[in-house]
Amino acid sequence: MSFGENLRFLRTEAGLTQEQFAEQMEVTRQSVSKWESDSGFPELDKLLQISDRFDCDLDTLLRGDVQAQKQTDTIGYDAHMTRRARMTALGVMLCIFGPVGAAIAPHRLEGIAFFLFVIPAVLILVLSAIWHHQFQQEHAVLIPLYKEEELSAARKRYPFWIISGIGMILSALLVWAIGDIWDTHFIDGIGLGFIALGVGVLVYGVLEHEKYNIEKNQKDFSNALEKKESKSDRLCSVIMMIATIIFLLYLFLGNGNGHSDVGRVAAAVYATSGILCGIVGILAGKEEDKGK
Repeated sequence: MSFGENLRFLRTEAGLTQEQFAEQMEVTRQSVSKWESDSGFPELDKLLQISDRFDCDLDTLLRGDVQAQKQTDTIGYDAHMTRRARMTALGVMLCIFGPVGAAIAPHRLEGIAFFLFVIPAVLILVLSAIWHHQFQQEHAVLIPLYKEEELSAARKRYPFWIISGIGMILSALLVWAIGDIWDTHFIDGIGLGFIALGVGVLVYGVLEHEKYNIEKNQKDFSNALEKKESKSDRLCSVIMMIATIIFLLYLFLGNGNGHSDVGRVAAAVYATSGILCGIVGILAGKEEDKGK
């Protein structure tokens, strides 16, 4: 790339117009335009100023390819997004394992078993959300860093995550069918455990796949910087909180006939809330498409 192309890339990446950049460099907009079109060249002191402004060495600025150099994971984006996917999936699984513990725990210990899973789940999810928000604020601009072969491999992996998650969830139906023959409260807990694993696999698969969509994540990062939260995120948070309240009310107030139904009640509540969140996400995506 030429000096002009490198300069244009750096200015655009920083979100500056030619007028704004010219003001910072104390030159005219026409001078910046000439530099970027390679019909003019800045003096040495301006070159040094540009190099300092964009934290780019002179050799790369004058003769290198700034964009190619930046197409590496210098900010740890991939590692951060992978960690976020793992923590979110783990937190969601532990949330559902709470009812699993309640389903198989001895009488009067259901609440203790429930909170042994839910408390660390909430802490993990909150910590993941805080780290992600901090990362968004510290890295307002994302540079495409994945090669085509990496994107192709991610597209091939995605269906396997989805199929595996759905398969685990459907396995719960088989477990519960067995439970109708072999009557034991452990069966309900085991079935709900399959649902927890399946949902965790689905969550991880979706988030792991989404990290490769730099364009979408750039928009999300910009919204976070402007402290905007999507309606779908807020609605899903409310839905999941309502689901947890309903289950807790059943667990502590309505579970008078033993706890043989705890697993299935939890499955119905959380599965329904998951479906509602999916519907909210689809409707939000349609609204976004209409707005384009």
